[in-house]
Amino acid sequence: MAKDTIRLDPDKVCLRIAVAGGPIKAHAVGMSEKTIHRIKKGARTSLAKAHLLAANLGTTVEDLLLPPGRDEVERQLPGNWLYEGVAPSGEVRRHFPAYLAIGGGHDGYIVDGPPSGWLGPLDALLKWHTQGGRKIVLRRAAHAYLVELHYFEYTPDRTQELNYHSASACRFFALARTGDDVRKAALNEFNADWIWSDLRRLAMERADIVNVEGVVAPAHPRDYVPVARFYRGMIVRRKMEGIRVFDQLHRDFRRALIEYLDGLDPRRIHVSTQGLGIQIRIAAVRPAAYDLYWQEDELCIEVDLAWWTPDGHLAPAPWRLEHRERIAAALGERNWAAVYSPGLPLAYPTDSVDEEEDPPLAPDLHVPARVAEAVRALYCLAPEQCEVSVDAVA
Repeated sequence: MAKDTIRLDPDKVCLRIAVAGGPIKAHAVGMSEKTIHRIKKGARTSLAKAHLLAANLGTTVEDLLLPPGRDEVERQLPGNWLYEGVAPSGEVRRHFPAYLAIGGGHDGYIVDGPPSGWLGPLDALLKWHTQGGRKIVLRRAAHAYLVELHYFEYTPDRTQELNYHSASACRFFALARTGDDVRKAALNEFNADWIWSDLRRLAMERADIVNVEGVVAPAHPRDYVPVARFYRGMIVRRKMEGIRVFDQLHRDFRRALIEYLDGLDPRRIHVSTQGLGIQIRIAAVRPAAYDLYWQEDELCIEVDLAWWTPDGHLAPAPWRLEHRERIAAALGERNWAAVYSPGLPLAYPTDSVDEEEDPPLAPDLHVPARVAEAVRALYCLAPEQCEVSVDAVA
């Protein structure tokens, strides 16, 4: 019989190691350093090793199972940060200095406290040009982080091309202060990676196009496709029924969604934002004769945006939080006209025949093999977790 194993939260383990300080071998009493490195990468370990590691770090297994909270991470960060305006990369039509938006001086803007949900200089920068589209470019080097914001509008033509009209950029880094002596602070690996991952999360929630470290990204949000996953049952025992990848958010997905929800009792529909997308829960109908498991018929549809990479993989696409909240509110009010995302083109030409019917809001019964594999890779799903009928032909 196999030993009981457990998966500790990698980020919490890294945080506790960073807080404890010292080399890995200092925390490897009774175990190998290789075991700790495996745990940091998310590998499962035995309960005995988990309890031993927790004791070595001065905490409990229960604590290491939970992800780190923002407050406990920020307690470990330096208290002072400097934001400096820089010129954005590439050719821009108009560049406005970052200090005009964030309120700092020409030499920079010092923040007395670590970033907290980015409700500081970056938030002020993001409030510029809120009605149009945003492209966020992220870079980092030598403990400094660079954020560029490029603003665009859709041209009033059928193709709805992007018209970039202005840009701004700033870089920021932590400061170490000793009296009047101020210098750039070196962050440990965990803190540096945590800031970086939080910046990427911010970009995915606040921009329409995201470019991270020069990685190839779609030049236009029209290349984003909605990926829907269908689950049946309550949260504890829910089972995935299948997937469907739509062509456009504002075309086949929107029509299928409205047609499906319009025929249901509004009291059964619960819509909310979740992760980088939206979640639509359709409550089960209580049967006339009592059934202990009647709620297992609840349907949950999770919808995210993705884009096809040149090598045939799916990658997460940004979908602005305020636009997702707009859709969730419109669905709750059954205001079908407002069920659209301003950050994406309302419609654009496709290669499909106009007479072709829109796909239903239901699992695809004949998913091409390459599509099924791309979805599994996107969500790290095992084949048994995604029971779909796969066509042999891509």
